[in-house]
Amino acid sequence: MKRSIGNLCFFLLLALTVFGAACTTAPIDENDPAALYKDAEDEIQSDHYLVAIEKLKNIKNRFPYSKYSLEAHLRVADIYFLQEQFDEAAATYESFRDLHPKHPKGAYALFRIGKSYFNSIPSQIDRDLTSAEKSLEIYETFLRAYPKAEETTEARQDISKLRDLLSKKELLIADFYFKRKIYHSAKNRYKKILDLYPDTEAAKNAKQKLEIISSSASKTGETQ
Repeated sequence: MKRSIGNLCFFLLLALTVFGAACTTAPIDENDPAALYKDAEDEIQSDHYLVAIEKLKNIKNRFPYSKYSLEAHLRVADIYFLQEQFDEAAATYESFRDLHPKHPKGAYALFRIGKSYFNSIPSQIDRDLTSAEKSLEIYETFLRAYPKAEETTEARQDISKLRDLLSKKELLIADFYFKRKIYHSAKNRYKKILDLYPDTEAAKNAKQKLEIISSSASKTGETQ
């Protein structure tokens, strides 16, 4: 009997606590974009990403000329990035820049486009590396446009990795032709590595293979 009374008291206390917390939570002013934006941010901090996206889109639709509409657009892209939906993130950052080319966070958005492509690069070098090429192009544009942005160090580090990766992909293709003695095609690929990625390890290998091709051509009297 005492245990039953104790349990009842516990549940009553719990109910009163929950009720009291609910009563102290101020209602959100649906006509205040600042309040709505803060509410969406709270959802992001709680990892409620889908709910946050809906609330941010609501701000964009209802208050298109508010500064919070611009912030909401960018935060939607951030959520896609946090969810590792990098294709959607890149597209949303790109649309933000297209619509607001002079926005103060333009540098951040451009960097995140490059990072989104960077993060979507396949793990296998023999796969399609279009995302790596796009990332390199975006990062180089970013550094030219915003040489003093806070993300420049990370961008340069990623560029170094991208150049190494893309040079290895070219080397893989060039070696494929080389091993089959299709020297004309191999030679063009090796020269491409020297032209585009002269400071990479692949360039050293390419130079050696070009010397072998040249030597072979001299011995046979053929033009490779």
